[in-house]
Parts: sequence; structure tokens; C-alpha cells
Amino acid sequence: GYPQAIGDIDAVGIKLINAGKEITATQPITREVLQALQEFAGVTGIHNPPAIATIRLFEQMFPEIPLIGVFETGFHHNVPEPHRTYGIPEHLARRYGIEKLGFHGNSHRHSARRLKTLAPGARKIISCHLGSGSSICAVLDGRSFDISSGFTPQSGTIMSTRPGDIDAQVLTYLQEKAGLSWSELNRMLLTDSGLLGISGTSAEMWELEHFADKGDERARLAIAVFVYQVKKHIGAYFALMNGLEALSFTGGIGENDPKAREAICRNLESLGIVIDPTVNEVALGQEALISSTRSLVPVWVIPADEESLVAEETYAFLLGKNVPS
Repeated sequence: GYPQAIGDIDAVGIKLINAGKEITATQPITREVLQALQEFAGVTGIHNPPAIATIRLFEQMFPEIPLIGVFETGFHHNVPEPHRTYGIPEHLARRYGIEKLGFHGNSHRHSARRLKTLAPGARKIISCHLGSGSSICAVLDGRSFDISSGFTPQSGTIMSTRPGDIDAQVLTYLQEKAGLSWSELNRMLLTDSGLLGISGTSAEMWELEHFADKGDERARLAIAVFVYQVKKHIGAYFALMNGLEALSFTGGIGENDPKAREAICRNLESLGIVIDPTVNEVALGQEALISSTRSLVPVWVIPADEESLVAEETYAFLLGKNVPS
């Protein structure tokens, strides 16, 4: 059951996002871990500063309770080297640890674990974590094989206020032509872009769908860009794994937005993906098989449960064991 007093708590597990390539395993939150989180705060500005504040609060209030960091990057540390290497000078990549790290690892790992039961024998899986932050993960034999996010959570598919993949020289061009400073560019990438940037009205998918139904063309475009980018990654990972044996949707949009799921899966019959529109429409925030009986690939909605995975990882760390995949 739940602890009845502070003295009953053996440790606190905290989901952490980005401390670079050298710190990805579940481990105690030391001064070194805090320093690494601080070093990456500039490129993980939505996540790292609140995490650091939370850690310091726990340290002040409950200094006797160990704090254990469970990193989103941990699930992706086995992604093959060709999939994680950027085409920049090797000496810079090595010195600053610049490579694809991957994020939403706890969510993708949870989906992959559930699919072991829901789709027995499925070796080739694509997990779509769609929400205010989104990423698509190719999972081969239970291990992350590729991930749409990269050195920071900002890359990959378009998100609520973040652009996802973008030609890097767009930033240097804006710096040159619009005179934008580093801080202004960083704010643009974190809070002013994505669905909000395209639509000019909202960062929320449900609200954009409402506006689109009322004839808002910018809202329609934002939704279309989101759908296009998720669909593109599904096709790419199908090719990368030479097939697909299960597809899952999780996250705020993935679990609760039938329109987005239907649009993403539309015209993917050639990949063996066909959803049942009736079942899909009522699958809201609950585990459900939404694929048609004609579908060669089972398509599942799997509610995210990162909290349980963080708790299991923390408990296993205290016992000196690894959590099964």
C-alpha cells in the first residue's frame, strides 16, 4: 500500500529528461547529475529547470531520502551507431557528446512491454507517443532501434509549440535577416513554434480540430503537418525494420484523439494497417485494439504509465536488479 509516513519512503524516483550521453542509466541524483542537468538546461529548457527545482526542494525537505533519477534517454542507449550519428565534424561531436539521445523512453518502453502481452510474438513495433511533446520509436526485439527525437527533445515530429525537424540554416538565416538573438531563437523554438506557430491560434490539437471544423485554414494546415510527419516516420521505420508487427498510440493525443489516429492511419493499407473507425471513435484514454479484422498489423491504444515504470526502475535499482524490458 501507500506509505503512511515519510519514514516509510525508502527512495524517490524522479523522471529526468536530458543529462547528455554519459548519464542515461537509472542512478542516484548526485552533484554530478545535477551539474549535467544544468549544463543541458539551455537546450532542454522546458524540462530540466523544473526538474532541478524539484530535486532541490526534495533535498531541502527530506535530505535523508535518496533521490533516484530515471532518464528518458535510458531506453535508447542501444540505438545502433549509424542511427544516432550526426553529419558534423567528428571532433566536435566527440568533445561535446553530440549525437541522437532520444526521449520519451519511459513511455515507449511501457508500450513495448504491454505489447509483449497484447501482441505476442511481435518483434517489429512502432510506438507513437503523441502529445504536447511527441516522438516516434522503432522497437526491434524489445529494444529501441530508432527514435525521432535527437540530441534534444525538440527534434523529430512537430509538437505543440516546438517545430520538430527543421533545416538548421533556417536559424542562421533568421539570425542574419531578422536580427534574432540566441535567446529569441531559443524562445521561438521552445514556445512559439509547432502547432501554435503554424495556426497562430492554439497549441492544443483538440482546439485546432474545433477551429478546423469551423473553417479555419491555418488550423487545418497545422493538423495536416502533424499527421504528415507522424505518417512519414511510420513509413520510414517500416522500411528500416523491413516490416511491422504492431503499432501503438500513447500520450495525450495518441490516447484521446480518434481523429488524429484515423488521419495518421488513413491510406496505410499497403503497410498492413487498417483501423476500425467505430472502435477507434470510442477508444478514449483506455487500452483498446482499434485495428480492423482486415488489418495485418494490430493497432493498439496504450495509455501512458511512466509513473509506474519510474517506480519499478527505482525499486529495482534499490534491489540492485534490472527491470525486465
